[in-house]
Amino acid sequence: MTALHRRLVTPERVYMAALGFTGCAALVSVALPATERGELAASVASATLGAAIGSFSVDTFLLSRPAGWIFERGAWWMLAFLAGCLALAAGAAAALTALAGIGSYAVGVGAACALTVFNAFSSLALRVDRFLFVYGTRALGGAILVLAYVGLYAADRLDGRVWSVAWLAVQAFTGVVMCLTVLGMAWRYRAPTGAIATGQDLRADLRAMGKLHIGVCAQMLTYRLDQILIARFAGSGPLGVYALAVAALEFAQAGAVVRAQRILVDRERDDATPEPTGLIVRAALPVALAAVAGLGVVGLIRSEYANGWLYGLLLLPGAIAVAAGKTWSALLLKVRGEQATTAVALTVMCVAVALYFLLIPVLGAFGAALASSSAYAVYAVRTRLSLVRTPALTAGG
Repeated sequence: MTALHRRLVTPERVYMAALGFTGCAALVSVALPATERGELAASVASATLGAAIGSFSVDTFLLSRPAGWIFERGAWWMLAFLAGCLALAAGAAAALTALAGIGSYAVGVGAACALTVFNAFSSLALRVDRFLFVYGTRALGGAILVLAYVGLYAADRLDGRVWSVAWLAVQAFTGVVMCLTVLGMAWRYRAPTGAIATGQDLRADLRAMGKLHIGVCAQMLTYRLDQILIARFAGSGPLGVYALAVAALEFAQAGAVVRAQRILVDRERDDATPEPTGLIVRAALPVALAAVAGLGVVGLIRSEYANGWLYGLLLLPGAIAVAAGKTWSALLLKVRGEQATTAVALTVMCVAVALYFLLIPVLGAFGAALASSSAYAVYAVRTRLSLVRTPALTAGG
């Protein structure tokens, strides 16, 4: 790879390309009636939240392990770990589909398993700095999804369940690609000796996993439970529009996601100096404003989606807060461990769930947007305060 190529093709840009294809898929899905798009969104929400709840936060856990940890544990432990995650993810997705009252059980369960596989093996690839490959695979999946949606639209198949099956197929494809590639890498670079971890080591792993998972699970409930409750209390029409607004505002978090993953895989960084707030806001705010403007254009073209820009405007402060919170949370996990991030996540989840159940039954998707932004603001502030109280930072400053 030439120096020019390295400057042009950066992980951040490839990740943005992946998000771009995801955004294009979301834009194409506006061709669906809002109620049918709500059907699609409900299946996606059940799958993503089911994968997060049931997978024991496999991606974050594997990223946070020290160098050499994988080889010390051995293949059998990893396979047993993945099998347990798959079973739990499937059960969680099925339960969430029942709670939502709409969506496909088959799509929710299948996609939750596919996402769990992708997350697990992509985290192993990220551990060896294969950022471009991981984000490139995501971008490829997004491009295929756009083509699939365009094909369904051209065939006049405007059925949310059919589109959700196409989404499932793409998740399965990227999961298989990631799995086979990482297994090939493991075969080529396998350790000369077998697993050396003791029973005490494995029990310590399970305790650390449990502590971390409580926090990540709480985060995902904060991020996705609103869509499940909109489906339950407001129906598929408002959910279809709201989910589009959420997808658009996620573009503002792209840089923060890459920064967080870099922090977690950087084995040499041990300071607790947080990223400056102004830097994060300057990176995220223009993208968030562009997303709201785009939602306004969609609303002009498709009257069913006229409320999208209002949802986006209410979600905008939360999107900026999440961009800051993700970066700071990764650093907090690195310097203070799972207990610190779990404490933050549980606080935020309590605020979010209370607001969701208070506002969504009354205000529908508008209540969800207000509750989300409020909870994300608490997330950013609470994480920043936890970093400020970190002994290493206090001593250094």
